[in-house]
Amino acid sequence: MGELPFPEPAAVLNLRDSMVFRAVDDDNQPILIITDGVTTLALECGLRGLSEDIVNAAERLAEAVHDYAQSVRAASANRKQG
Repeated sequence: MGELPFPEPAAVLNLRDSMVFRAVDDDNQPILIITDGVTTLALECGLRGLSEDIVNAAERLAEAVHDYAQSVRAASANRKQG
């Protein structure tokens, strides 16, 4: 992959076994939980609270996950054909 534009990952989530759900934190703010039963990631709004920046970040995350799913689908289709 070459030089990554972000730090080396500290943990890896297994997507085959992952679950994603929305919850609320102690301050009744929305959080997104992603877990594979071994590693859990909680995405939260943080100290600055709810804002348009949070909405934009969540939409970028959704777009990146959709793009990833499409690339997996394409790779799978190519493998079946070849």
